[in-house]
This record gives sequence, structure tokens and C-alpha cells, in this order.
Amino acid sequence: MRRIGTLESQELARRFCDYLMTRSISATCDAESDEQDSAWNIWVRDERQIEEAKQELVDFRVDPQADRFQVEQEVKQIRQEKIAAEIARRKQAAENARRSNLDKSALGQPITAPLKQTGIPVTIAVIVLSVIASLTTNFGQPRGSRVPGKLTLEEKTYDALSFVNREDFLKSKGNSFASVETGQLWRFVTPMFLHGDEFHLLFNMVWIYFLGSVIEKLHGSAFLAIVLVVTQIGGMLLQVLLPSTAELQPIFQGTPLDFLAETMSGSPFAIGASGAVYGLFGFLWIRPKVDIGYPIHLVKTNVVLMLGWLVLCITPLIGDVANGAHIGGLLAGVGFGFAGKFKTR
Repeated sequence: MRRIGTLESQELARRFCDYLMTRSISATCDAESDEQDSAWNIWVRDERQIEEAKQELVDFRVDPQADRFQVEQEVKQIRQEKIAAEIARRKQAAENARRSNLDKSALGQPITAPLKQTGIPVTIAVIVLSVIASLTTNFGQPRGSRVPGKLTLEEKTYDALSFVNREDFLKSKGNSFASVETGQLWRFVTPMFLHGDEFHLLFNMVWIYFLGSVIEKLHGSAFLAIVLVVTQIGGMLLQVLLPSTAELQPIFQGTPLDFLAETMSGSPFAIGASGAVYGLFGFLWIRPKVDIGYPIHLVKTNVVLMLGWLVLCITPLIGDVANGAHIGGLLAGVGFGFAGKFKTR
């Protein structure tokens, strides 16, 4: 910045600086001293514009009232445009910061968005309860007692946590809701803690940890608990309400899709947290699509893996899988994701 000269008053100095603004020359003015009749210095920021500014100052001194120096309206417009440009710049900077999260927050990478909490008690509780329940029930195959008519701990635990008590199911002649109708509503959720083997347990718990912990940190434990419960219920309901194999066989028999009579049949004895897992996945998959600023964005590899596994399980290649629970949980999770569009976090 360099001083290029002085003018007699503050009013003239400011008018001249305004004029320089219209010439795209950045300038400021200040008083030479604290005295009332002090002259005012003119300062130009850019060294490359010094000579041009000096010549303009010479012309201004000759005739400050010349038409070319009457720039009040033009200056006002320039200032308004600068303010608008600065507001737009700040908004764009904030948007760029939010968008950068999409590249930095793929599964397993740090989240730069503010977290609601750092602990993940609900995620840990689901994992611990699932491990305990799976081991206690011998992975869904409870061993009977050597004493006739006496139930083992494995059988009691399995009957208490599965969707329908086996005795209630038999007494009601196959009513899948026999236990629920007696008020045992917890059975909509508790089958998620039971698993059929070690791989089934490990697969579900890994996804519960990675997906659940992210949601719990961002939204809090209460929100995660709600998502888990609702998506598990959605998955369990669809699994139970699907037609049986006997009902589906006449539909698909003799067609290339005859395997669907087995893979898409319903059962009240489905176990596992797969419905909840697909619910969490569905939420994190859809939420960033309806909220561009959402700080979690699953990488395509994980999306393809989850959707590919969903489809593969429907084929006869995998075996006995609760596909209704997968699909029901996914649909419920997707619904949560879309619901986020209408609610500000």
C-alpha cells in the first residue's frame, strides 16, 4: 500500500476513493492528523495501479464536481454486489465443507461432522446379548434334557426369545402369532439375538458394529435403538407373513423360478439380526441421497456387497435364509432414510 497524495477534506477524500472503486482500484483514506482541518491521505493498495491513481487524483483536484466523478449510484451497486458475492462465497465454502465429508466418511474412515456422542452403548449391548443368546441356545439348536418332560436352559432361552413358543405354536395348530397374541410383544424383537451358527453371528455382528456405531455416534443411542427395533419388526413381520412353501409351490412349480417356493417362504422360527442389519444399511444408503450434506456416504463396494448378498441369498446357492427378514428390514431402513429428508438433524 502506498500514499499517493492528499485532499483537503474527508468528504472529498471519500468521494475520490469511491471513484477509484469504480475504476477497480482499491483505495482508502485517513486523516493526516487529529486536527479538525487536517488534510486527508489517499492510499492505494496495489503497487501496479499507483501511476493510474496518481493521474486520476490530478484530474480530481482540477474539477472534483465533474460528471465523471459523480459515482454515488454506481458505488452503491458495487458495494451491494460485493456483499452478495461475499455471502455467496461463505455459503459455497460451507457447502464445500459438507460435500467433502462425502469423500472422507466412507465406512471405516473418520467422520468430520459434529458427533452427538462418542460412546456406543446400544451397539455394544446388541453384540453382547447376541453372543450370549446364541451360545446359550447352542446356535438355535437347543439340546434337550435327559429327563423326560424337563426343559434345559437352552430350550427355555430359545423358546423365550424366538418369535413363537414351540408349544404355543403346536397348540394353536400353526398360528405364528400364538405367543404374541398373549401379550408377549418382545418376540417381535428378540429373535435378532439368536443365530444359527458362528458365521451367521460373526457376519451380523460385524455389520451391526460398523453401521450401528456410526449411526449411534451421529444421532444418539435413542435414535439407533428406534431404528433397530422398527427395522427388526419390519423384517420379522414380512418373514412371518410370507406364504409357506406349500402355498408357493403351485405358483412357481414348473418355472425357472421354482426355487422361490423355498427361498421366499415364510416362517415364524426365523432367527438372526439380518433384518436389523439391512435396516441400518438401508438408512445409511438412502439418507445421503436425500440429504447431500449428510456426513456418511457408503462406498460403492459395500453397497454392491450388501445388495449382492441379498440377491444371492434368494437363489438356491446359499440355503436356508430368512430372505423376508432381509427385505423387510431393508425397506424399513430405506423408509427411515427418506424420512430424514423432512427432518432437520
